[in-house]
Amino acid sequence: MKKLLSIILLVFLSLFTMHNPASSQEIDEELWKKAMEIHNDAIVIDAHAHPMTSSPDASPDNLDLGKKTEYSSIDFISMKEGGLDAAFFSLALLNDINKGNPSKRIFDDIVLMRNHVNKYSSLAEIALTPADIRRIHDAGKRAILFGIESRSCMEGHTVLLEAYYKMGIRLITIGHTKIDPIADSDSEEAGESGLSQFGKKVVREMNRLGMLIDITHVPDNLQLSIIKESKAPVIASHSCVRALHDKPRNIPDEILREIAKKEGAIMITFNSAHLSSEYAAKHNEAFEKFNTEKKKLEEKLKDNKTELAKQLKALKEKTFPKGVDIELLIDHIDHAVKVAGIDHVGLGSDFISGSGNPIGLETAAGYPLITYQLLKRGYKGEEIKKILGGNLLRIFSQAQKISSELQ
Repeated sequence: MKKLLSIILLVFLSLFTMHNPASSQEIDEELWKKAMEIHNDAIVIDAHAHPMTSSPDASPDNLDLGKKTEYSSIDFISMKEGGLDAAFFSLALLNDINKGNPSKRIFDDIVLMRNHVNKYSSLAEIALTPADIRRIHDAGKRAILFGIESRSCMEGHTVLLEAYYKMGIRLITIGHTKIDPIADSDSEEAGESGLSQFGKKVVREMNRLGMLIDITHVPDNLQLSIIKESKAPVIASHSCVRALHDKPRNIPDEILREIAKKEGAIMITFNSAHLSSEYAAKHNEAFEKFNTEKKKLEEKLKDNKTELAKQLKALKEKTFPKGVDIELLIDHIDHAVKVAGIDHVGLGSDFISGSGNPIGLETAAGYPLITYQLLKRGYKGEEIKKILGGNLLRIFSQAQKISSELQ
């Protein structure tokens, strides 16, 4: 189904003007129209997003994906406004997964998310396959897929992978913050470790099931081991490039090339702290100030949760710097394309609360800005469509094909 091109164009011209008044007069309306035609024709996919914020007042009880609220940067309405056709929602909600019994938390959240999608069945459907994404897109709805971001979701048992798959999980970030038994070492500094025997079993089982393997957050040597072991393409679902911001969390050129050799892709994330070293320094300084004031407010308002949430939100807006210019995001995309190739780059917002995202990309409604900026850089329509979602759709299809062959 066709998106409402004229309405979307109007929304984003006003959005860009509001957030970037100094640049608003430089907008090329003809280029915008062309960008929206490309955006309208593409299947746009976000490889990694969180449908809730980390606000003290955010909880599954006040999650409502059918409305634009302060609790989310990505919901069915903002997705529709931004022409975002599909998204992998990362579970558990609020990333509150490591506080014990992680599999139960994930299963509970899958049920919760299914209920939300069913409640708004006129807006969205759950997708399990690439064919589902295309069918839901053709129906003019949002395709919702589930992923897991956790270092402990398997609890030492690969049998949980099949249970997750049957519940709808199609992507797992297999390392997060600390390294779990997939590595030879369980140290946080396991950068020299390769895959353990358990880790190899995890990779083989994910290949057999057709799950996408995500190496975001994983140390370099372990990333290389996973890429080598996997029979299917591997992705980094929400990462940036280290050549532009020398941070361990970002992907170096040599690993970009290895990902590409295996037909995988890096999905560039929107987080300004991963895009810019200058922003990261400002953010870290602001984080310390925020935590100091946060403790004072928590003590002062410990019996008034509503007022605490209100004042913490105001403190966050006052303390943290605005996001970087969107052109820095395009710089990372551009570098990844030059190193890995046009077939091996995509998008993974890592939407949480909108804070720290590039200006104009505070919510999923801002997605057309990326198309416009890529067109402005000289990318052709078919190249842009690959970055917006075509590459991820191909990789997902390859993973499912390899699964069929293995089974």
